[in-house]
Amino acid sequence: MEERLNKILLVEDNPKYANSAKQYLASKNQDVALAIDYSQAMDKLKNPDFDGVISDVFFPEITGSGNISIGRELVGKMAKSDSNEREMVEGLEVLGQYVDLKDQDMRKYARFLIGTLKEKDISQSPVVRAIKKVSMLGKEATTKIAKNSLGAMYNENQAPKDYYDALMNAMEESESNQPLGLMVAQKTNELGLPIILATSTYHHDILTQPVQDFSSTQGLTLVDCGPNSEDDKASPEFWKRTFSALEGKLQ
Repeated sequence: MEERLNKILLVEDNPKYANSAKQYLASKNQDVALAIDYSQAMDKLKNPDFDGVISDVFFPEITGSGNISIGRELVGKMAKSDSNEREMVEGLEVLGQYVDLKDQDMRKYARFLIGTLKEKDISQSPVVRAIKKVSMLGKEATTKIAKNSLGAMYNENQAPKDYYDALMNAMEESESNQPLGLMVAQKTNELGLPIILATSTYHHDILTQPVQDFSSTQGLTLVDCGPNSEDDKASPEFWKRTFSALEGKLQ
């Protein structure tokens, strides 16, 4: 016998999107419990009586607290699980011995260099060996020389995106930019409940791409909006797609 949904936990911190979701779900005879942040969601999942969960991706831990420690830890774990980013971090550790990677232009050029190197051990790269040789002049001088040299080689279109640094910076700007929907999904999976992640962002934008990549490794479904179309999340069509995806988890 096919299962059906009756009560849904909705995790959504934007009132406009939450109201749109509740209106659509009510039309489908769904009882909806709303959580506006991570703390409320986890509290409601302590003794769950839900048939499924729809969760936003980005929202605060505790609204108004400014606390982003859980978000920082989560993004760190996401970066470590990304093989490409692990290789990048290892390369930056090598270059960081000689140049100042707190300099944003130097960091940008360093990531571009590492992304273009064919050597598995980047310390054996002729470019890196040249930087090491110059490093006897000191880190400040080496950074200046490396920036001048690498800046001439830099091609923004070919540069690897610094997704995790962008996420960290976005969280510093707003507690609402923490991808805590992934934490809700982890708890929901532990409880054996179906979940759909629903975001007003686009899965290829700089903040959502790493979430999409991580979600794929976890078998999670992400429903998103098109580029620069975040208000689509306020439409009945968006919630129809989301609810249909959740129903599909029960088939």
